[in-house]
Amino acid sequence: MDTIIYEKRGHVAYITLNQPQKLNALGRAMAKELIQAWVDFRDDDDMWVAVLAANGRSFCAGADVKEMDRGHWRFRDSLMLGDDSLLPSTHGVYKPIVAAVQGHVYGAGLVLCLECDIRVAAENAKLGLPEGRVNVPFLFAPFIFDHIPRALACEMILTGKPLELQRAYDLALVNRVVPEAELLSAAQEYAESICEMGPLSNFAAKELYTRGRRTDFEGAMALLEHVTTPVWNSQDSKEAKQAFIEKRSPQWKLK
Repeated sequence: MDTIIYEKRGHVAYITLNQPQKLNALGRAMAKELIQAWVDFRDDDDMWVAVLAANGRSFCAGADVKEMDRGHWRFRDSLMLGDDSLLPSTHGVYKPIVAAVQGHVYGAGLVLCLECDIRVAAENAKLGLPEGRVNVPFLFAPFIFDHIPRALACEMILTGKPLELQRAYDLALVNRVVPEAELLSAAQEYAESICEMGPLSNFAAKELYTRGRRTDFEGAMALLEHVTTPVWNSQDSKEAKQAFIEKRSPQWKLK
């Protein structure tokens, strides 16, 4: 891979945006490689959590404006919501993802960050939605209120001004703010804690809260039964109960 670095250590997959000279702006090549990484992460039973990070002084400055078509653009070509969306949820990734962000976290980069389950931000991180400055409609607008209160989201979209990091923390858009030198280690701490949990239960929980956002009560109940029953009756659940009784750590088999 040329635009990202994809590594596996233990049960943790590390996906690192690696075009620092472009502030990791998202172009078609990076989107393609991200999708490949998401699918591999999804399908590898040894991978229980991913850490999404970036090299350089910025996490991601948004979509690469230089690659944006004008005059003959088609929605299905969008990097965010089209046929080849780079968002992990589009590809059925129901495993936990920890984001480690610094510098510019703009536009598509912010959406990618918000798609992660736990978010660690360096003290220099700036969260913004400046698409309007280049006359690009914010494609994630129908879904942004799932993450950001309406008035604040509208302020960010309509003015393009970045959000103060303290305000982002107070609103729980990020879980933790750390010095930049401690960014990756803080994300790794979260990943290690996640690996101590039952992987099947974590995967089920993520599928429930991801898919459940778009369903009614009856649909949610059906989803609960479908997703939780096999996990509850799994060998890992029996092992977890026995480990609790014996006061030891369970040995997860994903069975």
